[in-house]
Amino acid sequence: MQKHSHYYKDVRHLDQIDVYRVLDLFEVTDSCLQHAAKKLLVAGGRGHKDLERDINDVIDSCNRFLEMRREDATKCRTE
Repeated sequence: MQKHSHYYKDVRHLDQIDVYRVLDLFEVTDSCLQHAAKKLLVAGGRGHKDLERDINDVIDSCNRFLEMRREDATKCRTE
């Protein structure tokens, strides 16, 4: 048994993997987290934004994710 097996996915059936496949394999379904993961995977390497800007975008996306969770939790308590 592999240690931390949840970090590994069988991709033998694929010739190549892109960020969308990674998100799918790891079942990342929230759009804020998808955006953050995509930015992290290529931080500073896309040509038009530097590393610091990409990391700030990741932080913004994660903060929005947390805000939305709080909004949803508040909504559930008031219903």
